[in-house]
Amino acid sequence: MKTHILTVAAFAAACLAGSTAYAGPTAPAKKIVEPTPESCITGDIGFDVVSEYITKGIVQQNQGFIIQPYADLHFRIFKGAGALTSITADVGIWNSFQGHRNVVSTTPGWYEFDFQTGLTFNFNKLSLGGYFKDYSSPSDQFQTCYAIGISLAYDDSAALGNFALHPYGFAELNVQGTTGNNTPAANGFLPANAPLAVRSHHARGQYYEVGIAPGHTWGPVTLSLPISAGFGSGGFYLGNRGFGFIGVGVKAAYELKFVPACLGKWSISSGFTYYRLGGNNSGLASTRVGSSGSGGGAPFPGVTDKNELVFQGGLKVAF
Repeated sequence: MKTHILTVAAFAAACLAGSTAYAGPTAPAKKIVEPTPESCITGDIGFDVVSEYITKGIVQQNQGFIIQPYADLHFRIFKGAGALTSITADVGIWNSFQGHRNVVSTTPGWYEFDFQTGLTFNFNKLSLGGYFKDYSSPSDQFQTCYAIGISLAYDDSAALGNFALHPYGFAELNVQGTTGNNTPAANGFLPANAPLAVRSHHARGQYYEVGIAPGHTWGPVTLSLPISAGFGSGGFYLGNRGFGFIGVGVKAAYELKFVPACLGKWSISSGFTYYRLGGNNSGLASTRVGSSGSGGGAPFPGVTDKNELVFQGGLKVAF
C-alpha cells in the first residue's frame, strides 16, 4: 500500500513539474535594436553646371561650358543642452572649370579654386559663424585673395512653418587682394588689354550679402525661391559704388529615393536666377579707359545697370 501511495505521489509531482515547465507556446524573445549613433560629421558634395558664372554681382564668364564642383564638411566638436547647442568646425572647397579658355597655362580650364575653413556656433535657431577664405586661380587668371568673414543665419521654420524664409547674411573683408573689380587708384583706368592679374591688384574693399530662401517639400520634390542682394564698400566695386546686385531665383530639387540611405541623400536640381547687376560690375566697366566714375559711385559713361538670366542644373549628395 505504501508503495502504491509513493508511486501516485511521484506521478503527481512529475505532472506538476511538467505543467510548470511547459505552459504553452513560448513567445519569441524581443530583439534589442541599438539606436544608431548620431554622426558628428555632416556635409555635402556635388556639382553645378551653369550657363554663366556670376559671383558677387560680377560677371566672370559667360561663354562655353562651365561646371562647378564643391564639397563641404562640418565636424561637430561640441554639443550642449543650454543656450549654445553646438559648435562645428567647417571645411569646404569650391571650383569652377570653364571650357572657354583665353590664357596660356598648364591648367587653362581651371579658372578658380576656393578653400574655406571656420567655426559655427549654433544657438537653438540662430547660427553665428566666422571663417577664413582663400580665392585662387590655378590658371593664373586673377590674383589670389585672402578674406575673413562673419555669417549669420536664422531658422524660422518653427514660427512660420511652410512660409519660413530662412534669412541669412554675411560680411567679408578682403585682407590681401580682392574679389571686387575696382582698378588701382594710382594707375587710373587701365587699357582693355591689361592682364586681369594686374587689374585685380587694387583696393581690397568689403563685401556684404543678405538673402532669404523660402521653400516647400512635396514628397521627393523641393521647390525653393532664393532671393539675395550684394553690396560693397571701400572700393570693392568700380567707382566705389555700393550696389552690387539683386538676384531672384527658382530652384527645384528631386530626391533620388532609389539610392540606398547608407550612401547619403542624393538629389538632382535645376532652376534659374534673374540678376539685376550694377553697371560698374560689367566687364566693360572694369576695363574702360577714361577719367569718369572715379567718385560718387556713378556708372561709367555708357555703362548702366543690366539684366542677366543664369540657368543651373546639378547633383548633390548630403550626409
